[in-house]
Amino acid sequence: MKSTLLVLALSCFLLFAGCAQSQPQGQPQPPASAPQAQAPPAAPPLPAQPQPNATADEPSAPPPVAKSASCSIQFQKDVSNIYYVMVIPAQAGISVSCPNGSDAQKQGELYFCAQLDAAGPTVAYINGVECGRAAFSQAGNSASPSKQSCTVLLSPSRISAGQTSAVTVKAYAPQEKSNLSYLCGDHEVSESAGGMVDTGKICQFNTPGTIEVYAKLNGEACASSTLTVFSTLKDCSVHDSAFAFDRGQYVYSARVSARGYSGTDELRYSCYDVPHAIKANTIPNTTDFVTTIECRSASGPLYKNVPVTMGGDGCGELELPA
Repeated sequence: MKSTLLVLALSCFLLFAGCAQSQPQGQPQPPASAPQAQAPPAAPPLPAQPQPNATADEPSAPPPVAKSASCSIQFQKDVSNIYYVMVIPAQAGISVSCPNGSDAQKQGELYFCAQLDAAGPTVAYINGVECGRAAFSQAGNSASPSKQSCTVLLSPSRISAGQTSAVTVKAYAPQEKSNLSYLCGDHEVSESAGGMVDTGKICQFNTPGTIEVYAKLNGEACASSTLTVFSTLKDCSVHDSAFAFDRGQYVYSARVSARGYSGTDELRYSCYDVPHAIKANTIPNTTDFVTTIECRSASGPLYKNVPVTMGGDGCGELELPA
């Protein structure tokens, strides 16, 4: 009896344990595990790009070397026999070293050296790089650039007594301590000079007539310019009469100078009985001018001089050839 109860109790225990492990009816089942995602296939490798004419082991090419500057030097003489240096081609950044080692003075497109004929070459540079050189003595220059010289300029060159003219003297003195003197009105002005000189004064001239305004270097006259001083404010004159036979025509001409007249004043003369009247304001430098008048005809020669007036004042005559 006891064994039978023991067997029944053990059976119930085993049955209860099996029920506990089984899932109750109607409960959701856990989801099945999702399949693992597969990685996309790997992209094929890119082809190697060719490198331009170089490998990692080769050094990079050096930058191109700039060409040397090139120019030529010429020596030019002005009307005062002063020599200057010209650099060809003219461009920005040019400098010139003189034979004595000093820097040349730039004057426009030219360069001035005080001792151009000194021993040694003249050297030109472009932005500090030598581009050319030349020796003055080997450039076919026979005259010495060290000879003293000068010019005298007057503005104006025609005035009335008591008026002024600007006297300008441009000179070259090869010696550093030279004496430059020039006429200024009724007295002489003296200055110390050396090398290139550009000087002058406004000078009053009181004596009528034709005056040679001179300049001297170390007591030696080197240049002069003619100043005409009139005694009155108005003046006119006829000069330089000439005759020519041109293509079957008789041609008579003369130069007329006048000063102090207004623009409405007229220059008058007659050619072959044909009157001519020219207003002063149609002539360049109306109040102080020099112009040319002309009589031209194929009918025959003139038989008498041609009187000329300006603003009603007699100036003289266009004269026939003797």
